[in-house]
Amino acid sequence: MDEETLRKTAYRIWEEQGRPHGQDFEHWLQAQREQDDNADENDGLPGSVATSVTPPGMGQVSEEGNVASDVPVESTDAPDRI
Repeated sequence: MDEETLRKTAYRIWEEQGRPHGQDFEHWLQAQREQDDNADENDGLPGSVATSVTPPGMGQVSEEGNVASDVPVESTDAPDRI
């Protein structure tokens, strides 16, 4: 299931639950669980897409509490060459 299908599933869950405010993350996780259940039944590759799709507004958070951006960062691990 791709991200668009996951989004539509979360939207369906939101509508089925009466369109409650502030539960988008829970609906997203429920959609991922449904996806995992379907993947187990269909192709035996559980979580292959579910684990790679991040819920809306949720980036990777560092230990300092900063959200990682999608902007590539130059590595400083390699020594400078002259």
